[in-house]
Amino acid sequence: MRWTRKVSMWPVGLVTHLGVSSPVVRNGKVIGFYDGWIASRKFPVDMAGFAVNVGFLRSRPKAAMPFRAGFEEDGFLISLNITLSDIEPKANNCTKIFVWHTKTVRNNVPQKMSAKDRQKFKNSNLFHLPYIV
Repeated sequence: MRWTRKVSMWPVGLVTHLGVSSPVVRNGKVIGFYDGWIASRKFPVDMAGFAVNVGFLRSRPKAAMPFRAGFEEDGFLISLNITLSDIEPKANNCTKIFVWHTKTVRNNVPQKMSAKDRQKFKNSNLFHLPYIV
């Protein structure tokens, strides 16, 4: 996080029925997102899965986090006026999970990636993450 120039992202484990929420990375670039709840979000990421450089944030005076249940992260990131090419993948190109959601209740066993998603996300970081394949 320390070296984030604009916005950086990384996987978060034990999230949703898929077991992980992560940017999809190919050739060092974020090309999309893998999350158990995409909905109509442009940036379907967990709050624990991104950082914003303070200097960059200050350069965006219209940045805001509107309250809309489930869409806070998305609204905030949209307000920064970023694109996928602005996102810096961390955690070894999003192949490592260093951030975990924890609860005081037992988690359900995550679903394995579907055959359709296996094809869609082949040659990406997702095949290096636990709980996916």
